[in-house]
Amino acid sequence: MTTKMIRVLAAVCMTVATTAGAAPSHTGSVAPAVRQAADGSCTPETDSYSSDRWTSARWTACLGTYGGPHGSFQAKCWGGQAIGWSQKSCRVSGRFEIRDGLKKVVKSGGFGLSYNGLIDGPTVTTNAFRFNCDGRPHGQFTFKTSDTKAKLTGNYSHYEAASIPDATVTHSMC
Repeated sequence: MTTKMIRVLAAVCMTVATTAGAAPSHTGSVAPAVRQAADGSCTPETDSYSSDRWTSARWTACLGTYGGPHGSFQAKCWGGQAIGWSQKSCRVSGRFEIRDGLKKVVKSGGFGLSYNGLIDGPTVTTNAFRFNCDGRPHGQFTFKTSDTKAKLTGNYSHYEAASIPDATVTHSMC
């Protein structure tokens, strides 16, 4: 093996090692910026990683009035590979709570949302996150998510889950 070949091989090995530990290349935003301005509010978009850094989830929580009062959760997941990252399907689960302007609980419970990693529209509003404004006071409503994890599915289900920090978003509702 020549010196030139050894240098090229060393450079390739260093690139693979660096890429495997690097953050995934997340192209595009999952936050609906157009909706956010007029109809709702969202937490800042955040990346979360599993403790072994092989699972990544970019996510945000929103509270809004588009399509009726509700909270929503948006996520995209990636799985690490020997070289780089690729978008994967995942299941995001946790707990949520929605409170009205007087701090009374409107809705709460657990949630489990599945995302198809091949679809580029990750906003999910489940019936659990929808609520009715009848008799509720106007004011700053809050939508809080907690104990949230993103777990890759399919061939990557053996990867560790990414823990998503608790998030709270407020918006004037009803």
